[in-house]
Amino acid sequence: MQLGLAENRPGEHLVISRATRTIGLLALATLLVSCSSPHAMVPAGAQDSGAAKHGFTAPGAASKGPKAVFPEARFDFGEVPSGVVVEHDFAVSNQGTAPMSIQKVSMTTPLLATQMPQQVAPGAEGRIHFKLDTANLGGRFEGTILVFLTDPALPQVNLTFAGHIIPAIELSPMPAFFVAGQRGRGNRAGIEIVNHESQPLGIEKIEHTTERFTTQLETLKRGQRYRLTLILKPDGPGGRATDTVLIRTTSKRMPVLKVNANTYLYQRVHTFPDAVDFGTWRIGDAGGAALTLMTYQEGGTDFKAQLSTDIPGLTLKSERGPKGDRYQAEISLVFQKIRVGPIKGSIFIDTNDSEFSRIVVPVYGQIVER
Repeated sequence: MQLGLAENRPGEHLVISRATRTIGLLALATLLVSCSSPHAMVPAGAQDSGAAKHGFTAPGAASKGPKAVFPEARFDFGEVPSGVVVEHDFAVSNQGTAPMSIQKVSMTTPLLATQMPQQVAPGAEGRIHFKLDTANLGGRFEGTILVFLTDPALPQVNLTFAGHIIPAIELSPMPAFFVAGQRGRGNRAGIEIVNHESQPLGIEKIEHTTERFTTQLETLKRGQRYRLTLILKPDGPGGRATDTVLIRTTSKRMPVLKVNANTYLYQRVHTFPDAVDFGTWRIGDAGGAALTLMTYQEGGTDFKAQLSTDIPGLTLKSERGPKGDRYQAEISLVFQKIRVGPIKGSIFIDTNDSEFSRIVVPVYGQIVER
């Protein structure tokens, strides 16, 4: 779920990116801890200011300007089923001596501010009305709201609109498979399909296009709960892959469920990672590049390996594990020997395993000018 910030002005709607929201929140956090700043924002409960607990109020004695007080800084709507529209008002009072304007409100999408006063008179209270349509949401929702005011002591306030949305059909513990297994043995993992709709749920078909695995559907409680198991073939294609499993259902709201299937079938002797990628380094900094390469022999007790490379400027330092089933190699670049241009070559691992006597690990990267 992609969350950004939406901004409400009269007659205007703007979506701000997650990065922008993060920067804004960091700036807000700085205001919270910088109590010496004349624009610091202080929780009402943190000082003996007389404001409502868990709210926000401008610090200091009453001034000749506006003074904002938010009695509530967080609204938690609990648990609701997907599709419910949640609405809530955040109140703000002006305890100053001059009118206070609400300049704008920015919020996490798909939150919407549907009503808000442009100005709050001294001694009066205004309410900002928010609406959240949960139709396309599932799981925990933490919505951030930034309210920008003309109160010089409290120019912006951070509010929270949070709760848990129960999807119409839930995939538990997550809508994805992660299955790794050794060639000749394979492996399996399962997820549960849980129906939260009032109508019984039927599973019509399970679809995927790969030969790497098979699937098996089990009915736990007809119309309500099912278990889908992914079985990684012990003799299937090796290596890593991500495929999509489609679950076709009788639900009108969610007729097709998509599940990512992340699988890895490895040999008895294998490395992690499968390839060494140094990325891009400036020539002056490349001497600090270092990576770790693990070599495993599943079930081994006297595994031996020697590492070599055809890349000038690459050093390899390996150490055998205490159980005798693995080696850990530290791979680094020698500053004096590397040149500007691509890093391309291999690491060769010669072992005492009769079936896997040599493993070749590709190495790549790029060295650029300062």
